[in-house]
Amino acid sequence: MRTNEQISKIKSQIENPRSVENFLSIEEIDYLIEIYDKSDNLNDPYLGKIKKNTGPVTLDLKPLLHDPIVSSVMKSIEREIGKFEMTAGLFFKTDYPHIIHNDDTFELPDTVYKAITIPLKVYGENIIDYPSLCFFDQTYFHGPAKFFKGEEYVPTYYNKQIYDYNEVEDLVEGSFDETLYKKYFTHMKKAWLEGLTLHSAIKWIPTNAIIFDSIRLHCASDFRKQNIKEKLAISIFTKK
Repeated sequence: MRTNEQISKIKSQIENPRSVENFLSIEEIDYLIEIYDKSDNLNDPYLGKIKKNTGPVTLDLKPLLHDPIVSSVMKSIEREIGKFEMTAGLFFKTDYPHIIHNDDTFELPDTVYKAITIPLKVYGENIIDYPSLCFFDQTYFHGPAKFFKGEEYVPTYYNKQIYDYNEVEDLVEGSFDETLYKKYFTHMKKAWLEGLTLHSAIKWIPTNAIIFDSIRLHCASDFRKQNIKEKLAISIFTKK
């Protein structure tokens, strides 16, 4: 558990989630996709893809920081958020939309800072539109967590499971908006959204980057409704 003093320090730097347009060029995106696609051919086993128990296929970014394009990405992030330390970074490819979570770390530093999502590609036929990364007004300050209000046991492999939202900040009374549920969140149980309010839904568009506070609750929209089978992105987590 963080102390009230630590939480106050983190709260002092909270900002609205935002999209940075034209963060990457098409050529840079193609280059990064090629790194991901070819990674299994590398001789070093620590640079290969990993199939997570939760579904995504990931590739650690840290061993690739020497790459000139990856290095350029990090410099572009610094221009947006200032000096930072990367706590983790990875490519991830997933065929299932992420559920409600935050991007905190178990070390609970009072310097936990921003998370950056960099969309690279969506896969599918007859894709209707780009998906969204959805952010809630609520925050959680006590470690990496996934949120399953009313459940008793949902297996996770890294995050804590949160079944009672009494430590979630800024909860509201009542059920979640039905129209918003049908638009974005049909991959989750309605009960998981009770007490939460949607802050914003930012389009998940390759060439753009999405920047937000790590302790803010967020999730993917149900991108299957846009005929998207998979999506590939880079996620970077920071402290300051």
